[in-house]
Amino acid sequence: MTDLLPAVVVVDDEPSPADVEAVAELLGRHPGGAFTIVVRHVADGSPVVIRNHPLLADGRPMPTRYWLLGEPARTMVSRLESRGGVHRVEDEVGMDVIAEAHDRYAAERDAALPEHWSGPRP
Repeated sequence: MTDLLPAVVVVDDEPSPADVEAVAELLGRHPGGAFTIVVRHVADGSPVVIRNHPLLADGRPMPTRYWLLGEPARTMVSRLESRGGVHRVEDEVGMDVIAEAHDRYAAERDAALPEHWSGPRP
């Protein structure tokens, strides 16, 4: 399956104005909060995955930390999910491993909140 995907590179880039426009086009709307680019296509540098700030611009919590935006990966993952891929992974990996991953994800997200944040957690 990986032979079907374009080469990507892991980065930690603040988005350029062109990146913001590319992400808006991929989302079908302007992003509601700050984000960084964390994976790009090697060939053209276009965004594949973004890491969202845990709060939207208006202060509401942003529940999704990472978004897979780039094609064809997004479509391929959507197809796997729609065919029961999440349940297969839960069965094969185990819910304890998944719970640990969720805990690491929550800790990373919470660490990115402002120091004295007292509002709801994403």
